[in-house]
Amino acid sequence: MLLFMAGLLLNGCQKMSQPPFGDYPVDANPPGGPLKFYAAMDEKNVDSIRANFGTFNDASIVDDGVSGKCAQFDGSKNGFINYPSANDFGQSTNFTISFWINITMAQKDNNHAVGVLAFANSDNFWGNITFYADNNTKSPSDSMDLKIHFGASDGGDNWNFAGYNFGNAWPKMYDGNWHQVAFTYDASSKVGTVYRDGEQFDQKTDQDIAFTSPSQLVLGGFQQAAGITDSYDNNSWMAGFPGKMDNVRLYGEALSAADVKSLYDNKE
Repeated sequence: MLLFMAGLLLNGCQKMSQPPFGDYPVDANPPGGPLKFYAAMDEKNVDSIRANFGTFNDASIVDDGVSGKCAQFDGSKNGFINYPSANDFGQSTNFTISFWINITMAQKDNNHAVGVLAFANSDNFWGNITFYADNNTKSPSDSMDLKIHFGASDGGDNWNFAGYNFGNAWPKMYDGNWHQVAFTYDASSKVGTVYRDGEQFDQKTDQDIAFTSPSQLVLGGFQQAAGITDSYDNNSWMAGFPGKMDNVRLYGEALSAADVKSLYDNKE
């Protein structure tokens, strides 16, 4: 009887169907691939390619994104989304960062520096990458003093992409429409290029940009929103982003101008 039952079990196991290898799902963003991080904002798990869950504070997913849904921030010190990492983006030497924002004149903050996006550095107050809108009221009313800080190879700061104010401010960024912001860096040529809506906005040569002590990714605020190196409570000049954000992409390579334009044209 025992031999008979064992034979039935063995026969049953042999008849179990399994899908061929070609039917297994393929990771669209395997480790080491060029796209290190992608937040499409279509679900609460906004990194829809890799299982890197974001923590939602006073932020929500709403309709009317540049494509599909988007994140809406409330501008408060708790209004941000943070991720424990950006996968292996921190190991990149060449890189591209691209995202879309939408903000109106009514949401413009003339009293604070407004954090937009930060790739944190646990040893540097300003982080590895920080995009923020400064509060300069002398720029044209619909223009944004959108400034960018980068870390350098010695752990210090690169402020060469922070002079976008007055006549150099980003035009029509507070018009309530979606705008793409992108930056590419080629370490071999040491060239950094800034893009607005798929078109080159600025380019600088001989740039030292490097990631040291990479930490969390913060959307909608400075790294201090997540308590990294300091806090908003100790920096009353800081505030969170009160607008919308969509399609945050971090690449471990410097995309070409044509690739950046394609992201803009296809609303990606």
